[in-house]
Amino acid sequence: MSMEDDIPHRSSTELAEDRTELAFERSRLASDRTTMGYMRTSISLIGFGFSIPALFQVLTGVPGLENAPVERARFIGVFMLALSVLMLFTALLQQIFFLRRLSRISHKSFPISVALVSAFLVLGVAIFALINILTQIDIF
Repeated sequence: MSMEDDIPHRSSTELAEDRTELAFERSRLASDRTTMGYMRTSISLIGFGFSIPALFQVLTGVPGLENAPVERARFIGVFMLALSVLMLFTALLQQIFFLRRLSRISHKSFPISVALVSAFLVLGVAIFALINILTQIDIF
């Protein structure tokens, strides 16, 4: 008895359906990776948005650097935080619309991914940070 006798023979239609289903899974995972890439960039922008103003605030205590442009540094920080919020919001919309489209095409619902939940949480942190910085600048 050969090994080929132990392998059940599947029709080409069954094999194509399996490959198509796996292609949908790969597309979904690729979308998750893209969202995670946006999230990594946003986290970096949040970090720099906080760090640059803090650095300039510290520099004002160094002799000879009392006139460091702290307000300009805060505006750069605000810009970075606002960019982070915009980037994450856009990435979340892109991910949600893509998952809806993929579900519609595949006739299969996909569970909410960890990447999507994480991106929503980071977006909340970015919005909180932006509001925090804006209230310190006394723009309002």
